[in-house]
Amino acid sequence: MKILALFILFIYGTLPSPEIKQLRVLYYQSATDKAAASKLQDLLSNVDDQSSELLICYKGVAEMMQAKYTISPISKYRRFKKGKEFIESAVALDPENLEIRFLRFTIQSNLPSFLGYNDQITADKKILIKNLDQIHDQPLKQLVINYLFASKHITEKERNDIKK
Repeated sequence: MKILALFILFIYGTLPSPEIKQLRVLYYQSATDKAAASKLQDLLSNVDDQSSELLICYKGVAEMMQAKYTISPISKYRRFKKGKEFIESAVALDPENLEIRFLRFTIQSNLPSFLGYNDQITADKKILIKNLDQIHDQPLKQLVINYLFASKHITEKERNDIKK
């Protein structure tokens, strides 16, 4: 009986992971909407080093988005550093995860260059282009394709390679 009670407590006592689809929507909305950035941050508040690599990465991009809406330069930089740590941790844990690579690519390609966090743009871009056919989640695949086409970091040859 004690084991059953512990099992039930364990199942209902753990907080559910946020839906990846919801995180994607909030991430893109957070680029222009502070409330979406806050909601994204809130949904990921329980993510820790025991969470999935993808959730860890989303926690990192949520920190980066919070930095965008923070006024104090010191607080902005702290959030940036914290976000970078989460993102790089996720990439180190699962370097083959294309959504993680995509998230880092979007973050790095939009940050000011003086922050010095733009060293993997080319590598991530090449991995994404090379492995587009490995993305079976169609909404994610379309997001990646659309973002790559809009990116200033893609060449005409790379655009043509994607069209094929």
